[in-house]
Amino acid sequence: MTRQRTAKELIDDAIRENSTASFLLYCFAIAFVCVGLAILITGVVKNNEFIGLIGALSSAMFWPAMRSARKTRRENISIRLLEAPLSKAATSDEAAKMLQGLFENIFSDTPGD
Repeated sequence: MTRQRTAKELIDDAIRENSTASFLLYCFAIAFVCVGLAILITGVVKNNEFIGLIGALSSAMFWPAMRSARKTRRENISIRLLEAPLSKAATSDEAAKMLQGLFENIFSDTPGD
């Protein structure tokens, strides 16, 4: 017989899965900055503008990685905050409406994210 998992267990699993992606994005951000700075410094030492430009572009890749990590963190927080209202939902219809609104709000790709 399979045991039905509670909402808390499902939420904990979702956050655990997102935390791996978040950690990877932070590692990418750090790597982009470190490699970009190393290339930029090499370009300055060798007095080569092209190498310096490549280093600056590599460092600029920091922003997309950090933006994705921030979005993942926001999703984790939202999922965690969802636990309390879901446990108080009286009917499955109430829970479904709440989840639909949350997913439309959080997981939509809007330009401001």
